[in-house]
Amino acid sequence: MNVSLAPRLNSLLFKLLRRFAVGLLAFATIFAPAFSQTASASPKGSSLETFAKLREAWVQDLRTKQLEPILEFYAADAAFLQPTGERLTGSSALRTLFQTIMANFNSDLTLHSQSLETSGNLAYDSGDFKETLTNIASGAKITSKGSYIIIYKRQPSGSWLIVQHVWTGTPPPVPERPPTISRPASACCFGRRVDAATDAPMAPLSSVGCETKHLKVH
Repeated sequence: MNVSLAPRLNSLLFKLLRRFAVGLLAFATIFAPAFSQTASASPKGSSLETFAKLREAWVQDLRTKQLEPILEFYAADAAFLQPTGERLTGSSALRTLFQTIMANFNSDLTLHSQSLETSGNLAYDSGDFKETLTNIASGAKITSKGSYIIIYKRQPSGSWLIVQHVWTGTPPPVPERPPTISRPASACCFGRRVDAATDAPMAPLSSVGCETKHLKVH
């Protein structure tokens, strides 16, 4: 009796194992993409946090006039593109730029990131900015706004350095000076010499006609 049941038990066990294997395969097929997305989301979240910290540290160094620390964000051959279109390249040019800003202005800068992407050893942070610069000497304030793009490159050490920094924006309008008017210092008015500025009579000229000199009035 026991011998006759053995083949049936083996057959039943085989069917159960086969069903279990099919079910496990189906489970893996359905949920593997979800696990994959979770695994890939973690580095992305980490990258977002990393670049957010870099961005805030850069702003803080500018506000507190930390020259050496802010220069450490840039690669040796980094380029900074100003709103005027001028390209400053290299550590020396960037040092002069930030020295000039820190020596003459107090900066109240806010960056608002709109897009952040990474691809291999490159990453970019793009967004908007608003800044109020206070002239240290005069106390005058200049408010500007615009957009920025910061391109990072991962170094062999694993750190990220800025290789391209683009700063765009419209500078505040400069008040126009009134046009220069050129008019004679004296003029002839029906045979009399009068001061062109005050219309006061002047002594007649000894020679025929009127001698005039031009005076620039602003």
